[in-house]
Amino acid sequence: MDRDLDRAYREAARRARAAASSFYYAFLPLPRDKRRSLYAVYSFCREADDIADGSTPLPEKNRALSSLRARLENVVSGRPAGGVDLALADTIARFSVDPPDLFTVIDGVEMDLSKSRYATFEELAGYCYRVAAAVGLAVLPILNGGPVGPEVRDKGVDLGIGLQIANIVRDVAEDAARGRIYIPEEDLVRFGVTAAELLSGAFSDRMRDLLSFEAGRARERIERGVALAADLPRRSRVFPLFIARAYRRNLDRIEAAGYDVFSADLSLSSGEKVYLLISLYLRGY
Repeated sequence: MDRDLDRAYREAARRARAAASSFYYAFLPLPRDKRRSLYAVYSFCREADDIADGSTPLPEKNRALSSLRARLENVVSGRPAGGVDLALADTIARFSVDPPDLFTVIDGVEMDLSKSRYATFEELAGYCYRVAAAVGLAVLPILNGGPVGPEVRDKGVDLGIGLQIANIVRDVAEDAARGRIYIPEEDLVRFGVTAAELLSGAFSDRMRDLLSFEAGRARERIERGVALAADLPRRSRVFPLFIARAYRRNLDRIEAAGYDVFSADLSLSSGEKVYLLISLYLRGY
């Protein structure tokens, strides 16, 4: 591997480590070539997400995402600009990552620039597919060592949507501070919760029932999706198993707190994530 490409992969790893997300810990047990390529995909997706969630003016965000899309087009055509784009180009070629999945991620984060409400769950699921499931679909060929079949991709879609719904439940207060409500309006009506209550953090039994319902949706999708682990090489199975376990543990914590996501940060700590990872190892994964 030439020095520029090696430097690009090291930069992608640095970005993933700095984010300290659950995904970073899930990368650690994998063989070096897969781990490095996962860093490259994660770095790209994180950059897209950070643009959408940043504090810069909307026109600047639109320009930044257009620039990212153009860079991806150059990556796909074999003309990466340099830096981590070199690692992403190598990853796509090495593992046959499907470029449309990466373009779909940009489509998803662009939705956050113009849309802050969802009328139905079907509409929300389309958003979750773009910002979460598409990431997983780009990751699957790396975990598998090459392309996967449609049945495995379908499970990947379920897992990605389930993880994103879990994020939505956990981040209700954070999203409200940005003026965003991801919980479908049809569900608000069903449980008698108003948008104003969500935005102000007015917790109630009705809010608890609503968030419990959404958490149940997340659990159902995660359970269906994590079955894809059995379709992967043994050393790759720990990735989806750990991610699913971490998100289920987070949902357990939210449930134990009575779904009051407004009063405290209920996310898992780095130490808890490491513990979950080690416990999977001890079980033979």
